[in-house]
Amino acid sequence: MTIEGFFTESDRTTVVKAARLAEGLVMRYFNLASNEWATNPYSLLTWKETAPWLRDSNVFAQTVRIGPRKRAAPRRSEKDSVSYGVVLQDPAILRALLRPARHDLWTLGLFVLTHELVHIVRFRKFEVDFFGSDDEKLAEEDVVHGYTREILSGVETMDNLFHLYESGSKIKHPRLCESV
Repeated sequence: MTIEGFFTESDRTTVVKAARLAEGLVMRYFNLASNEWATNPYSLLTWKETAPWLRDSNVFAQTVRIGPRKRAAPRRSEKDSVSYGVVLQDPAILRALLRPARHDLWTLGLFVLTHELVHIVRFRKFEVDFFGSDDEKLAEEDVVHGYTREILSGVETMDNLFHLYESGSKIKHPRLCESV
């Protein structure tokens, strides 16, 4: 951790390792092909790697859509050119680690990344509308939170994390970004 609120290289390594485990857990839960993340990659970004307008220190992460803006009837090639990213909000995550809770960057990273990867799978495979209304986005957060809880059930230390962020948390209702 650094004073300015950016992940260190060591923090970034921990987060990348948590992302790999989250990928496997999400892939297994949704019965996705073993090459899912190779054929449908996503970007994993932190504050250092993003523009200021993608920074929001009030949430742990945001799912962003990278590609053409939504049209009434997207062309097939347009749909194929859309990708997603996870923008980790370093300051919010690092602040959470300073609280007197029983979790660390690995645990919180696994939790946040599993949650965001569930969003990405739902956008890609279940045709959930990334551009839905605010009410639809809140309802989607509840659905995604439920999946995240199921996927991570039985993982040591997760019950405490779910308890901490169950009601109106920074994980339960993160703000989704518009197209980049």
